[in-house]
Amino acid sequence: MTLLERLQRDRRVEIVDDERSIGNGVIITLKQGWTFDPWQDNRVAGEDTLSEAIKLVRRARPFSGPYTD
Repeated sequence: MTLLERLQRDRRVEIVDDERSIGNGVIITLKQGWTFDPWQDNRVAGEDTLSEAIKLVRRARPFSGPYTD
């Protein structure tokens, strides 16, 4: 399984947007109920590489709201 597939199959991840081919990084959108910031609904973050993105997702924490639109 590739690193990209690992990210896509992670139970916390909703979307993986790999924009490295256009000079950006790997952008992760978590499913509702997960956050990168325990104090607010922050489900989107990015990293430069797939390895860094996997580490980022490992730091995601459960979140019970309030949610933003």
